[in-house]
Amino acid sequence: MEFNKTETLKRIISEGSSYRSLFFNHPDAIYVMDIEGNHIDANPSFERLSGYKVEELAGVSRDRISPPESETRREQFIEEVLAGRSVSESMAFYHKDGSVKHAQVTYIPITEGTEVVGIYGIAKDVTDKVKIERELQETQEKYQVLAEHAQDLITTCTTDGTLLYVSPSVYTLLGYEPDEVTGKSFKSYCYPGDYPDPMELSNIGNGCKMRVLHKAGHYIWMETLAKPVAGEQGEVSQIVSISRDITQHKDADRRLRESRQRYKSLFEYNPAAVYSLNLEGKYSAVNSNMVQMLDIPRSKLIGRSFLSNLEKSEKNKGEAFFELVKQGEPQYYETRVVSSSGRKIEVSVTNVPIIVDKEMVGVYGIVSDITERKEYTERIQELSKQHELILNTVTEGIYGLDTDGVTMFMNPAAASMFGYEADEFIGKSSHPIIHHSRADGSYFPKEECPIHMTVMDGHARSVMEDVFWRKDGSSFLVQYQVTPIIDEGQIRGAVIVFNDVTGEREIVRAKETAELAAQAKSEFLSLVSHEIRTPMNGIVGMTELLVGTDLSEEQREYAQIIQESGDALLNILNDILDFSKLESGKMALAYEPFSLRKMLEQVAELFKPRADEKHLEIRFRLNPSIPDYMAGDAMRIRQILVNLVGNALKFTDQGSIEVTVDMIKGGRPEDTVLDFAVEDTGIGIPADKLDQLFQSFSQLHPVINRKYGGTGLGLVISKRLVEIMGGSISVESTEGKGSIFRFAIPAARVEASGEKSASEFQHDRTRQSDKVAMRILVAEDHPVNRKILQEYLEKLGYQADVCTNGVEAIDAISQNAYDIVLMDIHMPVMDGLKATDLLHRLIPEDRIPPIIAVTGNTKREDKEACLEIGMRDFISKPVMLSELKRVLQQWGPSDEPRLAPN
Repeated sequence: MEFNKTETLKRIISEGSSYRSLFFNHPDAIYVMDIEGNHIDANPSFERLSGYKVEELAGVSRDRISPPESETRREQFIEEVLAGRSVSESMAFYHKDGSVKHAQVTYIPITEGTEVVGIYGIAKDVTDKVKIERELQETQEKYQVLAEHAQDLITTCTTDGTLLYVSPSVYTLLGYEPDEVTGKSFKSYCYPGDYPDPMELSNIGNGCKMRVLHKAGHYIWMETLAKPVAGEQGEVSQIVSISRDITQHKDADRRLRESRQRYKSLFEYNPAAVYSLNLEGKYSAVNSNMVQMLDIPRSKLIGRSFLSNLEKSEKNKGEAFFELVKQGEPQYYETRVVSSSGRKIEVSVTNVPIIVDKEMVGVYGIVSDITERKEYTERIQELSKQHELILNTVTEGIYGLDTDGVTMFMNPAAASMFGYEADEFIGKSSHPIIHHSRADGSYFPKEECPIHMTVMDGHARSVMEDVFWRKDGSSFLVQYQVTPIIDEGQIRGAVIVFNDVTGEREIVRAKETAELAAQAKSEFLSLVSHEIRTPMNGIVGMTELLVGTDLSEEQREYAQIIQESGDALLNILNDILDFSKLESGKMALAYEPFSLRKMLEQVAELFKPRADEKHLEIRFRLNPSIPDYMAGDAMRIRQILVNLVGNALKFTDQGSIEVTVDMIKGGRPEDTVLDFAVEDTGIGIPADKLDQLFQSFSQLHPVINRKYGGTGLGLVISKRLVEIMGGSISVESTEGKGSIFRFAIPAARVEASGEKSASEFQHDRTRQSDKVAMRILVAEDHPVNRKILQEYLEKLGYQADVCTNGVEAIDAISQNAYDIVLMDIHMPVMDGLKATDLLHRLIPEDRIPPIIAVTGNTKREDKEACLEIGMRDFISKPVMLSELKRVLQQWGPSDEPRLAPN
């Protein structure tokens, strides 16, 4: 029967002419076997695939054609085909040259009627495909091993961000189990706005930094690198990403880069040093970071034992860990490696086995440089000791609480103030022990306690006054600061730093009482000053007018005595007010350009009449190198000079007085110092009295005081003015021969600008506006002061309209065109400041004449208030004829623009 089937099979083959064309030209191997599996016929592709001709196979043993496993499966397939079923499967076979090939084999029954008479075999060469699949499997296994043990987070997601795979490191990094996040969108765990489109993420070459939500509720910074994975049709179907925690190393300059091969990318661009070892412990591959760490070329590392890079004392440990990883157990340890230059590097090592087809083929290693971290840890330990020492040394009380208000630590100062041993306090809730009651003894609810509030909300609080309670039941007054302890965004407790201020509060209260008294004294002196200046204005003003009239010799003598006494009284009043301002720290300075030369001329002019009376010569010498203009408080410098020259003139009866000014230049204009000296040939000062010169109300000798008079405040005021301007003052004196007073003050040089100064322009104005006709309004409620102003104006050749309050002044100015207004500050109905303010609101600016304040207030801030409200200048009471003349010259009608006063 079998013989007949074989003959029938041959006949079928020979009769199929169209079949023969397909048979011989098909690119796949096609062959015919009888029901025993013997090859009867085969096309040329069969020979190309196997290397055999059909006739050669009859004499070849089956074990040379097929591996045992493939031969067994072939016999099984033949049985199935003989039963009438087709079979297709990949099988391995031996090529004639002995190499192993793989083919996708299909067996089809050849039938005659209902009988199977033979078998068609079709074999497609899939050797390359199988090889690729095996290599891919090995790569995937290597990738899986690395992914399972990597400390970075490795994920696979769809193009819309849905997570398909999450490596186990997600628990270490973010607190989630992998199955908690698989299937969810990665974007939902990212801080709003941080996570880009997944397709864009894969195009960011340097990676993307984003904040990712930890399971505990806080965010951590992660750096992510991503790579798209193409599907069978070439379209992007998945995205593989690697994320690392950069919360503590956010500014690290390493970036992971992906390449088309996951294994190569993870290996070469891992931020750590990565290597692979064969089973002998020799490097088979190293990444660039490994080369950089050891400073050894890659070519020299390959084939070299990893033990050669370990410090000598670490080699036994390294060998032991390597033996353990060869047994399939991942190893994590710290060791030391040595670079080519001999530098020792502390590293952490992760070794994992490489297993392919259940066979151990090598070891992966990941090395991280932890030198800095270990040094940091050591520094932290050292700092902890230092901090403990500091904590135990400081005098402030310090203690810390956890989130339940339980004391975690307490320094000795705190324990001492509370009257406890630290061990008695630690581990116990602090509020019921030390903060249970208020100062009045009433219950202090914990919910209202600032310390408890800070533990709850994390906001620092400062309490200036509260009470704590001691172990013995007594209380003490404290000032404390409570600061939250925050770790990784979570409130962990609070630290309280406090001081016992019981004694300090008593001192503060005494100081506040003294300050209130000083303020009251200052206000009293200011009030008295204003009240005294009003009658003083009458005395001085009327006396000046009286002296200018026709008087007998006796009357003139009496009038001059009154005038001198008024001047002396005014000087005393000014000294007392200046001293009061200096004592209260309210003496303000005004720095502005001034002419030192003109200041000296004014001082010389002031003292010339008195010097002539005593037949004394006063000489002023100014160093020619001093610029025309300096910047400083001209009024205060002039006051000091007047005090010193006045003293010299007072105590010198024969000889001369010489005033010299030199300049000490610094590198910058603001570093310049003016050096003043006032030298006289007067009575001099005993050596044992020199230390009393600059003391308040000092009286060097009663007889001298009675002869020369004075308050004893002039030099005190001068000294303090010099000091607040940043300078110094000194004296040299010989009794009976004279004295030299020196003072030096900073005064910056003013660069020449080509523009006229205010004072230069005002001298110009004196020449231009002398006797210019003008219409003047005097607003003054006090009849004596009003009379004095009118008389002064008449003496200068002018007539004036008068009014007695601010309302009348507004009415007069709105109806008449005045060239200048002399406005008293304190008037009934409406004062001068309110009247000036209303004028600027009600009348166009071009119709408002210059308004000059006439005030008994001498404080600079009062004068500044006048200028700020819209007044142009001010005259202090008692009004001097010279001052009145000045403002008329400066602010009267002229073609020139008007300037504000210096």
